[in-house]
Amino acid sequence: MKDFKIKLAGKEIICENTLLFTFDRSGTGYEFFPGQYAYFTLPENSGALKIDAKGNTRPFSFAGSPDKKELLIAVRKNESAFVENLFNLQPGSDLFVSKPFGNNILADNSAKIFIAGGIGITPVRSILEYVYENNLNEKITLFYFNKTCTQTAFLSELENWSENIQGFNFIPVIEDLNDKEWNYVFGLFSADLIRKYAGETEGKNFYLFGSDSMNEKVKETFLNEGIKPENIITESAG
Repeated sequence: MKDFKIKLAGKEIICENTLLFTFDRSGTGYEFFPGQYAYFTLPENSGALKIDAKGNTRPFSFAGSPDKKELLIAVRKNESAFVENLFNLQPGSDLFVSKPFGNNILADNSAKIFIAGGIGITPVRSILEYVYENNLNEKITLFYFNKTCTQTAFLSELENWSENIQGFNFIPVIEDLNDKEWNYVFGLFSADLIRKYAGETEGKNFYLFGSDSMNEKVKETFLNEGIKPENIITESAG
């Protein structure tokens, strides 16, 4: 999947255990739709490269608008050798990225309800940045679930877009009841919570951006609520 060579331009911490990686794609002709993902492959010419059972390629959703000259991905630290290698990679290093995969979500003209968990917010950020910068008329309700505020990536940007994108409704939710400074919703995903803040669901499509286990739970809940299977779309990088 080494279709395009890109270069690491920089990396920064954006929330707890999570880095935003910026890649230079100039001269590659690389294009994608907001919300898509691709497979990223680390170079094999490093003697320090560690390899785990899944190899040195992983899928990541793009976190930035396709109108930007850079490619952005956000990665949360875990125990895999790939992520350790990626976190240790220095600016100027080459990587490879495959062609993009996934749906062109904005081609769907219906009102949309996004259910995102943790780092699954990255493709949503890509979509919202594109909508904001192009002043598009989209009806999007975003429920963003995290355990704590410190794990909530891109919070300030999402808050800003909720104030400046007409038709965008932002509902961030955390589990940590002890956070006295949290001004939004506390709790876990439930059908009651969705009904409370999303209102009428008829004619809307539900997009799920989370781990496999989260997406399965959310889909089962929606099916039990009478949402048609064709109105529940799972968007996952891999």
